[in-house]
Amino acid sequence: MLATISSVSAVRHGVPVARTFGVISSLRSSTSASARSEGGVQASASRIRQLFNDTRPAVPQFLVQGDNIRPILSPSHFYSELKDNIKTAQNSITLAALYLGHTETDLVGALSEALRSRPNLKLNLLLDSLRGTRDSGKGSSASLLYPLVKAYPNQVRISMYHTPDLSGFLKQVMPPRFNEGIGLMHMKVYAFDDTLIMSGANMSHDYFTNRQDRYMVFRNKDITDYYSELVSTVSSLSYSLQDTGNTFSLKIANGVPDPWSSVQQTAKDDSYDTTLFPLVQMGPFGLRQDERVTLSVLDHVLHNKEQEGQSKVFITSGYFNFEKRYSQAIINTKAADVCLIAASPEANGFFNSAGISKYIPPAYTLIEQRFFNDAKAAGNAERIAIEEYSRKGWTYHAKGLWIYPPQSELPIMTTIGSPNFGYRSIVRDLEAQLFLVTTNQGLRKSLHEELCNLRLHAHSVTEETFQAPERQVPVWVGGASRVIRTML
Repeated sequence: MLATISSVSAVRHGVPVARTFGVISSLRSSTSASARSEGGVQASASRIRQLFNDTRPAVPQFLVQGDNIRPILSPSHFYSELKDNIKTAQNSITLAALYLGHTETDLVGALSEALRSRPNLKLNLLLDSLRGTRDSGKGSSASLLYPLVKAYPNQVRISMYHTPDLSGFLKQVMPPRFNEGIGLMHMKVYAFDDTLIMSGANMSHDYFTNRQDRYMVFRNKDITDYYSELVSTVSSLSYSLQDTGNTFSLKIANGVPDPWSSVQQTAKDDSYDTTLFPLVQMGPFGLRQDERVTLSVLDHVLHNKEQEGQSKVFITSGYFNFEKRYSQAIINTKAADVCLIAASPEANGFFNSAGISKYIPPAYTLIEQRFFNDAKAAGNAERIAIEEYSRKGWTYHAKGLWIYPPQSELPIMTTIGSPNFGYRSIVRDLEAQLFLVTTNQGLRKSLHEELCNLRLHAHSVTEETFQAPERQVPVWVGGASRVIRTML
């Protein structure tokens, strides 16, 4: 049978990733096997689409052409796409991220030039209030953006979301950085007229250079408008950055309307080959679409014994800290092989950081080791593989999942967005996720190549991994990791 996508069985037996990547490349020229499995691909895609259609309450869906979707493979290309779209946007720019790096003067300059040269252009920019106002000693996101508000007051709206879970006495006693563990605006949405870039990346130098994430471009007005409106809605519940003469202030309007009462539903049209399901997860507001759908999809793919053959599931996150129900669904898989990809300690953004945060990578090591042992105890060590991204000078922040149906070397589904599959993503933060189901052959190949690109720098995790001297963790970190796991 096909040696599907850098096969999980090859990973289990320690075959170097570079070698298995070569096997994948050779498979791309094999079309007969793909043709034989085409019927199975269509059936698998239909079953997954039906899961979304059966979800109650209903979730939004958009029918599009897969030819109008493409992944971006590198941070530098992501940055180029942002700047190119800023230069060409005629009517609207909508940007949402956790923060804007305080050194991103070129990006702000590009926004300023676009606003100056096109007086009808509107900019809506949403950041998290805690992170966006955190002063590094050299400025903050808010201080960098303030000149745009001052220069273009009729064109610019800068909003800072503040979690309602941090208030009163708790807000007074929680120090900066630590208070961000209570909850953040974690969506990453970049919209320009009819073009949408969904990502997990923020707007700062490392995300534009050497911090690997995922990014996907959609050329479609409907889905772009949907996310623009989502950002606008969250902005209406947020502080606004306002000019007070010589400096700025944050103000918030009274009253919070329920903004998510309507669902957009696209009529069925068989001429389209790709379906998009945009979902939100906003625990503070009781909105848990992404959680419900993710669990439903995992249950279907990992435990559906009626399918012929084994599916392949790849899940990646910058942080190995899967929420308990996600972990249990994976550990007890019966109908699919699973490969989990996360950052190695050296590729974790907290590696060698100052203060107590330097112990965050060891905490993730312990969580990963516990999962590894649990999978072994469940008798699934041969079905579940773990890999760690390690690339000299780079960090890793990519998140998402890919589903490959039985006997197929290409995926039919992926996700793109901000959630990390952990407790924080489910309960504390505001997240935006997009599920994509497609039978478009060109798009499926592109999604496959995107995953291969990420795994090119991934290495298998074995029992020996946790026995290495550099992976030994202080005893106290073990207890602390259990206490703070919901904030990681």
